[in-house]
Amino acid sequence: MEKKMKTVLLLGGYGFLGTNVMKFVDAHINMRDKFSLPLLSQQYRFIVFDKFAQHPCGVHFDCVGKTYAGDFTDSQLLECIFSENTIDMVIHSLSTTIPVSTSSAKYDVETNLLPTLDVLDLMVKYGVKDIVFFSTGGAIYGTRDNKPHIESDAVYPVSSYGVIKLAIEKYMMQYAQLYELRPLIVRISNPYGPYHYSMKQGVINVVIAKGIQNEVMEIWGDGNDKKDYIYVEDFVDILFRLIAKQIYNEVINVGSGQLLSVNEIVDYIKQYEPALKYIHMESQQHDASHFELDTNKLHALIGEYPFIDIKQGILKTYKWAKGL
Repeated sequence: MEKKMKTVLLLGGYGFLGTNVMKFVDAHINMRDKFSLPLLSQQYRFIVFDKFAQHPCGVHFDCVGKTYAGDFTDSQLLECIFSENTIDMVIHSLSTTIPVSTSSAKYDVETNLLPTLDVLDLMVKYGVKDIVFFSTGGAIYGTRDNKPHIESDAVYPVSSYGVIKLAIEKYMMQYAQLYELRPLIVRISNPYGPYHYSMKQGVINVVIAKGIQNEVMEIWGDGNDKKDYIYVEDFVDILFRLIAKQIYNEVINVGSGQLLSVNEIVDYIKQYEPALKYIHMESQQHDASHFELDTNKLHALIGEYPFIDIKQGILKTYKWAKGL
């Protein structure tokens, strides 16, 4: 018996992670021949909510049925989306700020937390149970120590961005208890790869872009602290495995276990862009300088995963950025 096509409301669909989610679905015809998931393109249709009416860089998607363009704080528009469509799942990948943002806490609350609560209330109203939330690893756990962080660790967010992500997690779990919502919360390490266009975050992509554009890379601090990086295709693949297993009411770290410092990233990319220049700047208080995720829970749920080697991932990202 054929499975019913699921309609997914993808909040922030034209951002880096949202774009990769939909391109993965579009291309999922045993794309990497690693696993035997049913073809995702036959399972999911997306309704995109974004500030753009179409992808700002012209990326095309076959799996998109509708796009709603507007401001996340527009509660009337959000109501229209739910009233006009039968939604099976929400994937929340939208944020109006970034981990290194210096915006006010009030702005974060007004543009991220409150609209998310509107979405949760609309899910209750229209009987939508499933939501996947793209949370954060480094910005939630903070920098109190250098040990691998497990999901049950005490958390000390170093930025308003991290505080808001944590608050959203807590409200989702509260709604799970009160209204039987089924949240899946993924705390992502540092994703990198194709369809990343921002020059404000995502150090691997930024270093590559700086090298190609012959611009100077700014490195905060001495550049020796290490972080976990995950190739975005691996992240999306893992995401759909968790969804397929119907895992919910869980917070799960998603990282590759591959740690690199910014200095190591720069040195590696200089193999392809020898003229890449960089300077060291004073470290930023709102940036988690070093972090590593414990992913034992993830592997207990999906088994061992053959992550792409980080140097191979960087090369693939470089070739994408160069249009090769």
